Amino acid sequence: MEHTEPLLSVEDLSVDFRVDRKTVLHAVRNISFTVRRGETVGLVGESGCGKSVTCMSILRLNPARRTEYPTGRILFDGQDLLTMPPKALQAVRGSSISMVFQEPMTAMNPLFTIGDQMMEALRVHDRRMEKAEARELCLDAIARVKIPNPQRIFDAYPFTLSGGMRQRIMIAMAMVTKPQLLLCDEPTTALDVTIQAQVLDLMNQLKAEAGTAIVFITHDLGVISEMADRVLIMYGGRICEEAPAEELFTHPRHPYTMGLIDSRPGPDYQGDRLKMIPGSVPTLRDMPPGCPFHNRCAHASPACSEAFPPFEAAAPDHSVACCRWREISRNG
Repeated sequence: MEHTEPLLSVEDLSVDFRVDRKTVLHAVRNISFTVRRGETVGLVGESGCGKSVTCMSILRLNPARRTEYPTGRILFDGQDLLTMPPKALQAVRGSSISMVFQEPMTAMNPLFTIGDQMMEALRVHDRRMEKAEARELCLDAIARVKIPNPQRIFDAYPFTLSGGMRQRIMIAMAMVTKPQLLLCDEPTTALDVTIQAQVLDLMNQLKAEAGTAIVFITHDLGVISEMADRVLIMYGGRICEEAPAEELFTHPRHPYTMGLIDSRPGPDYQGDRLKMIPGSVPTLRDMPPGCPFHNRCAHASPACSEAFPPFEAAAPDHSVACCRWREISRNG
């Protein structure tokens, strides 16, 4: 797929959380990536790797009093979202950029009906829109996420719906304004396989019809292989590998990427014990120096604990941050 110049550019972004006057936790360190119009970028890694913090930073949704951005810019259509005045940023949220959260109840107001909340999103986007037109667009959006009887759901309150139903409503709310950029934080986790497939198809349809770009956070490599044009692998608040999706799955270069791919069941899986990466993701308080993966890596050398390795081009559009990638790469 050919893409024009970046719609979103994240440049050398670092995100810190201040616990108290003496304690600062480094959640994201010096990450850079771009998202082009009409492109889906997958952000993959285990829980605690910095994926959600990165996504929340794009709309400055991390707790304002505790969050600091010591380095970096987040350029959306040429404007830096990190320095944008609150009123201007509010106009971007929900219209130009929409977000689907992992927990829909945290993003919905329990005191208002689904219809009220969806129509508010539309009318913030276009104050001149007639109420009847907004209503029809909302009912159509509910129907498109495969929910029967849209009128009943339109008049319902969030707490009366199941978790899977609420998640589909969140996706409908995010899509109803036809945003330029859709941020998805594990959007299909609560859905069964059939509904998940329908929702992913719907997102791809929105992308095709409106040219919407998507940042898709997940730990599910199967979803990423279907959805993403490019994939970023995150670990310990860092991006450690970036490549086109097909290239990444065919020729993974970083040992963490290899571990993730090896730990998923293949098409011939017969219920045998799956491979796993030893150890666990370090907490922000216990992040090791150097490459954050070195204490779980079978290929680590003493240099890995001293400094985070620079990115190197392993192939066209394929970058990896590992000092031993040439020795351990899978060349198919």
